[in-house]
Amino acid sequence: MNKPLSIIIITLFSLTASAENGQYTELVGTTGEINWTKATVSAIGYGIAGEGKKANIAPYLACRAAKVDAQRNLLESYQGVRVTATTLVSNYMLTSDEIKSTVEGTVKGAIIKSRDNRIDGSCKVVLEAPLRGKISKSIYQDLYQEEVSASILPNLWSLWISTAHAATYPAVSNQQISDQLSQLNKRISALEKGIKPKNINNVRTHDISGIIIDVRGTNFTPSLNPKIRKANGDVLYPNIGNTQDIIDNGQLVSLFSNDVTFAMDHPMIGDTPLLIKAKNTWKNLHTEIALADNDAKKLTYLINKNLLKDIGVIIVL
Repeated sequence: MNKPLSIIIITLFSLTASAENGQYTELVGTTGEINWTKATVSAIGYGIAGEGKKANIAPYLACRAAKVDAQRNLLESYQGVRVTATTLVSNYMLTSDEIKSTVEGTVKGAIIKSRDNRIDGSCKVVLEAPLRGKISKSIYQDLYQEEVSASILPNLWSLWISTAHAATYPAVSNQQISDQLSQLNKRISALEKGIKPKNINNVRTHDISGIIIDVRGTNFTPSLNPKIRKANGDVLYPNIGNTQDIIDNGQLVSLFSNDVTFAMDHPMIGDTPLLIKAKNTWKNLHTEIALADNDAKKLTYLINKNLLKDIGVIIVL
């Protein structure tokens, strides 16, 4: 079974992020926190039992109220998770009953990470729920459906135009087609020879256990759908070829960390990662990365060889 492609994006600084054991966390909502390394969302709730309650049951009533408050805050936190540079989960909840139902169901099923009956009679509850799984599947299904449709329509239009005007083009023989395919194969072979595995960080291609994309110095911010592009804007990852795998696996397109050593030691990266230096973010989109031509060729080589399905990817900011 192929290992699902995952990406960790390493960030060095954020006004709303904190560093703890290599984990990248972001404050969101009233009392919520997104852990982009573990792909979880958590929130705090507070409650009191109210006046006139018996002393032996007051702590339980206070924690029940705290849990309800935490669920409300957790829902608010989920709504504030970035999907792209311009959209939040809340945008998708407004347009999709399935996504809304999935988020609300995940909040109700959140686990209690801690429960603290305090000396003043109040209770503090911390709830945590996953960002991957049903939520990521439902959001990616909706998101990628839009992207696939947007890419298919122009192709369908081109196909219609070429079909409508097919009679104006001269007939092509099978031998001519065979000759053109042969020339194309030769060109592809020549291109592959120009991007030799030994030039990729002096590591043989089949030995690469993971990819680290260094985007330090940019203004990249984490999201559920970061993109890696060539300098000209062409999307390298994720693309139509692997979006269905992402949906089926229920994983995030990427994870995040704030420490290079933590990422290097991550088990999904392995012992021989390939290091790629990112050029900058793509235009004004802080959740998308642009690679220099030489680095884009390295990643393209691995994509064309279908090697990304078996290795993990780390993007370092």
